[in-house]
Amino acid sequence: MVGFLDVGGGMKGIYTSGIYDYLMDRGIAPAYCIGVSAGSANLITYIAGQRGRTYRFYHDYAFEKEYMSLSNFLHKGSFIDLHHIYSVLSNEDGRDPLSYDAICASDCRFTAVATDAHTGKPYYLTKSDLYRNDYTVMKASCAMPILGKPITMNTTELFDGGVSDPIPYKKAFSDGCDRLVVCLTNPLSYVKKAIPQWGKRLLAEYPAAAEALLCMHETYNTCMQELFELEKQGKVLLVAPEEQYSISTLTRNKEKLQQLYEAGYRDAQKIIAFL
Repeated sequence: MVGFLDVGGGMKGIYTSGIYDYLMDRGIAPAYCIGVSAGSANLITYIAGQRGRTYRFYHDYAFEKEYMSLSNFLHKGSFIDLHHIYSVLSNEDGRDPLSYDAICASDCRFTAVATDAHTGKPYYLTKSDLYRNDYTVMKASCAMPILGKPITMNTTELFDGGVSDPIPYKKAFSDGCDRLVVCLTNPLSYVKKAIPQWGKRLLAEYPAAAEALLCMHETYNTCMQELFELEKQGKVLLVAPEEQYSISTLTRNKEKLQQLYEAGYRDAQKIIAFL
């Protein structure tokens, strides 16, 4: 079984949005998907077969203050309003509904990665945790520490999955994948840097999550070195942008976002041969 892994990356996720639109344009449906943070949202839309939907979120809705803004942080405690994204916009009565029926009809296995706020360990959520008009799964996977509050699901407080398992390729292989398409949002030369120590103080209420956050760069960089070796063995295909067009996690620049989306659409061509 060939699986798809999406590491997320905030606004940089428009790159992988282009990848999935390319695959949908060619009628290629996934058998297994595992996503981290925004990657979980991109992949669930891919499973639903809703071409262009994630593009609109990055290119259009993200520019609205209700989506992400300092006002959100001051009045709601989170810079990115996950309720607005995954409920107000995504529910059946929203402006851009996620097709729950299409998700249920798909045979694709789906896993979203979150982080237990109290243990700092990965917390894996599946399609069975999704409900009609209840997409708490994606909210939990995208709940960035420091910039927002944890999301409670199954009585557990959860942060962004990238804190504990930023590239969950081992989980994908343990779930039965024998080959894996890993969709990245940073160039292959990228080396993640450490979070400043003051980040630990801002997460004093969640010491285990703070420790995981401070080690996140080591986890990410180690995973990348292991993936380079797996790619040599033909078990992994790494798809990554050659450049980021000066886009960071929270950047909003329509011209540059369009360039990154188009780069993802072009780079997806290499996936066909791998499949």
